[in-house]
Amino acid sequence: MIDEPGDAGKKLNPLLSFLLGSFVFFSTFSIAGTQVSLAVACAVWLVLIVTGGARCYRRTPIDIPLLCFVGATLCAVVFSAKRWESFLNCRNIVLLVIPYIFGFAAGRTNLRKKLFLVLLVSGTASALYGIVIFAMGKGGGALGRTSGSFSTAMTFGGVMLLLCSIFLAFAAGRGIGNRLRIAVSAAVLASGCALLLSFTRSSWVGMFVSVVTIFSVTRKKLLAPFAVLVIVVFFLMPGRYRERVTSIWDTEFRTNVQRIELLRGGWAIARGHPIVGVGTMDLAETYERYKPPGAVHVHGHMHNNFLQEAVTKGIIGLAALLYLLVSFFRLAAGNLGLDLSPQERAWVVGSLGALAGFTVNGLFEYNLGDAEVIMMLYMIIGSNLSFRFDGRAGA
Repeated sequence: MIDEPGDAGKKLNPLLSFLLGSFVFFSTFSIAGTQVSLAVACAVWLVLIVTGGARCYRRTPIDIPLLCFVGATLCAVVFSAKRWESFLNCRNIVLLVIPYIFGFAAGRTNLRKKLFLVLLVSGTASALYGIVIFAMGKGGGALGRTSGSFSTAMTFGGVMLLLCSIFLAFAAGRGIGNRLRIAVSAAVLASGCALLLSFTRSSWVGMFVSVVTIFSVTRKKLLAPFAVLVIVVFFLMPGRYRERVTSIWDTEFRTNVQRIELLRGGWAIARGHPIVGVGTMDLAETYERYKPPGAVHVHGHMHNNFLQEAVTKGIIGLAALLYLLVSFFRLAAGNLGLDLSPQERAWVVGSLGALAGFTVNGLFEYNLGDAEVIMMLYMIIGSNLSFRFDGRAGA
């Protein structure tokens, strides 16, 4: 939370708030805009800390897990056969500043409300753009997969998964005003349709888990209707789209075969480098040596967060990732015990759904390495941290 500012703080605090809003705005469609906003926001925040206009540090529940994760990453770099490449490829760890800048600088209720409205508008617009891309026949592949404004449909699907989770929690939340409920319901429809049209199966499965998580916390009576809706939508789908769904559990499907090969090859790499892994480098050359007999396709990563960590950082890295994810879940779950307004509680519930969806999605895609997705997730975590620094709970 920002302290009572001096002269510098009075000028820079509004700028920092604007930059956080800019980050949220761009996060739904532009990685360049998001990263520029983050870089400038960090610089302004640092100036505020130095001049006494912002709180420098306060202990948080994610500190030790985060340090363990960073430490495991650096160990993998140090012991890698390709240290420089590994060092360059672990640059995403700098994004771990995002939970802190949102946690400490977005501790005011009015600011959080404004940031959510920015996310609502920007996220809905991004979803609608993705739908338009599909409708105009400009999507990719035989299915016309929409990637929205992103480079791949998988990234777009991952972003829509997180957005739809947050919006759904508001739409299903108790005590939400009628006008806001209507707005977020429209956002759920838009982001849900965009997610569907991305044809990203891992994000579909993640969204299913997210919905179950959200309804289990807020409205258990909606679980049965949701199951019926899923079945109805499945049977109403055109044939080739329905085949996309059934391919999720088809072990003979082309990409599923590749995922199974990756599991076998990745497990072989992990057994050969069990402690600190091979390093955070591109894995194509290493996988080429370890891929199972008959495997043709060579991949630069494992398409699975947990296998990727085991291969690149060993058991130390895998344990650190699990520790970090558990700390995120504990943070959000613990916030449910705070004295929250209906909107704040909806955000926390949506965060739990988004985390659950992200985790399941990560069983099939390396979304931990997808900067657009992980930046939005860290922003969600940071907003949960901010509830601990507005006077209602100790850190």
